[in-house]
Amino acid sequence: MWDDRDDTDFLAALAIGAIAGLGLSLLFRRDPPSRRERLMKELKPYRKKLNKQARRARDTIGKQASSAAKRGDAVVAGGRDALDSFRSEVSDIVSAARADIAATVQEQVDAAQDTLKRTAKRIRH
Repeated sequence: MWDDRDDTDFLAALAIGAIAGLGLSLLFRRDPPSRRERLMKELKPYRKKLNKQARRARDTIGKQASSAAKRGDAVVAGGRDALDSFRSEVSDIVSAARADIAATVQEQVDAAQDTLKRTAKRIRH
């Protein structure tokens, strides 16, 4: 039933299959990871941790920047109010000074006219 020739054919087929399988496995095998790939694999947990910390820092900085902007807006608004108040006070002071100067000038003019009138009366007499 089982013949020597069948054994030879079976062994030949087995050898050819083994050689073909070995050839295909060598053909399709993956290259060993490069030094860079190995290093990236080793650093992956650290990279994830750093990304997480960077996200947290970015969020914290964003919140602090927003808070600082709000405080800055409040300071600017307070400064504007103070400047408006200062301008109003300066305007009042300038108006009062103008009125005082005008009154003083008018007094001087009146005094000068009186002096001229008296001098003119003396000259006529």
